[in-house]
Amino acid sequence: MLSQNQLTHLLVLLSFLDFLAVSMVVPQLGLRIRELGASQFTSGLISSAYGAIQLFSSTFHGVCCDKFGRRPVLLFCLFFILISYANLALASCFLSMVLNRCLLGLVKHTQSTFKVMGGDITSGAARSTFVSRTNTLSGLAFMIGPFLTASLFDNETSFLYGSMACSCIFVVISILSYLLVDETLPESSEPAKENPTAGSSSSFLQRIKKYQNLQVVFLYRFCAAFSVIILRYFIPLYTQHYFGFNAKDANYISSFTGFAGVVSSWMAGYVAALITEKDRLLRVFSLLLVVAIASTLLSTSISAFLVTQFLLSFVTQNLRLIVDSVLLSAASNTDRGEIFGVGASIIGACRVCGPMVAGILAELHMMLPLVFSLFLAVLGTLSLSLNIGKEKRG
Repeated sequence: MLSQNQLTHLLVLLSFLDFLAVSMVVPQLGLRIRELGASQFTSGLISSAYGAIQLFSSTFHGVCCDKFGRRPVLLFCLFFILISYANLALASCFLSMVLNRCLLGLVKHTQSTFKVMGGDITSGAARSTFVSRTNTLSGLAFMIGPFLTASLFDNETSFLYGSMACSCIFVVISILSYLLVDETLPESSEPAKENPTAGSSSSFLQRIKKYQNLQVVFLYRFCAAFSVIILRYFIPLYTQHYFGFNAKDANYISSFTGFAGVVSSWMAGYVAALITEKDRLLRVFSLLLVVAIASTLLSTSISAFLVTQFLLSFVTQNLRLIVDSVLLSAASNTDRGEIFGVGASIIGACRVCGPMVAGILAELHMMLPLVFSLFLAVLGTLSLSLNIGKEKRG
């Protein structure tokens, strides 16, 4: 049996391998779908469908983690994930790709499970460090994975071998999880007996009222995530229109953003340690998000734009760390999986709607997506400040 510290490091490693495996497939997925005869609209629709399925399955997955335990649910998901990616590699028709993506939408919740398990066995500064290291290595994995795929395989076989390599990595994750990962949900926790209607919408709404502060955090997560997703989706079109960037330049910007994300994630743990009051830290970085988006909107040169992108990566990585830490800390062991699942569902909803909203606004005016992104960030900051202030006065 591993010690608590060893298990924490193992969860960080498994999270890194998970991101590494996915990053070898996802960048090529849209191209592969179009090679099988789908239009660009259909390709985007499949991506939205994946997010829509995750929107509903995330909460259900969290409930299952609380009811049946983290480890069995993790192993169940890993089994179907490795099968799905192996089938993606061998898929020769459009329908097969769609079915495998839908299956992945149902079971691809390993990152949430790893974070919930880490939240079970850590607390305070150790929990912030765990989330920070997980986020740092995720950014590093998304830099290494595409590079390995491009370097090791040629264009014609990159998706095939990349998907098979992804499936093999998930085999390794499954073996390590089965042999080394212990159940982190306390045996004394029996949510099914305490609440036989767990998972129903009415029961969930009754339980969520116990976490009044989380309602504020959930609202802010929606505003911030929606804002950032719109911004990220629109930036390539924005840089092409105003700075004349081509596809190659866009790849360089993407690599720079990934590098900034890695550096920012590494710095996030140290920043979080400086301020122990998470409410105060959340308000500070919500204001910085408004500044970062406004700076992007006002950028008139490439150098200024790059500075704003680094600031944006730094702020978003810290916000991600803070919100995850708040959710993990505020929930009990019997509710942690469900609460974290709701947080993941909120991001899933933003991933479904964000690109569509950005596209509609861009059709009306090129600057509208950035303006709307700024509006959402301001709205989230105001709701956060007003509600937290009200709670403290009450």
